[in-house]
Amino acid sequence: MREICILAVILLAGCQGDPVPVEQAPPVIEPVEVIIEEVEVLTEPVVPEPPKPLFVMANIINLAPGTLQNILGEPSLKRVEKGARVWLYKNSECVMHLYFYPDENGDFRLDYVATAAADQTADNPTVSANACLDSHVIVTEDPQPSYPGTNTDLQPDRSGS
Repeated sequence: MREICILAVILLAGCQGDPVPVEQAPPVIEPVEVIIEEVEVLTEPVVPEPPKPLFVMANIINLAPGTLQNILGEPSLKRVEKGARVWLYKNSECVMHLYFYPDENGDFRLDYVATAAADQTADNPTVSANACLDSHVIVTEDPQPSYPGTNTDLQPDRSGS
């Protein structure tokens, strides 16, 4: 009989259902102070400002040929057409034609400048006149910009020599 009782206990133990869950309160968590920093969000990308040009067209109009030669160096080509002297400056970026006409005293002065991209077959063969001029300027030590609104106009000697 003893064996039957042990067997009955074992069988009853095998029929036991899922254990009843014990309800327990969740652990108490201390509140944590959260610090949110404001971050400046830029809506546009930051693009560095291009350097100021050394010269702009407004600064060179009406200058004498000698002065411009001091600024730009020797032209690639000099020619005369219809009473005007035309100088050609050319580099990998652009081509620039300077047109000198005589003033009321008979002295030649720069009257007109024509610029074009050096590669006319490029996808976008345009060039800013001021950028073209600036690409031909002979850079000296510590160049300072010469453009309207600065009260500085660093131009070479105009003695015409």
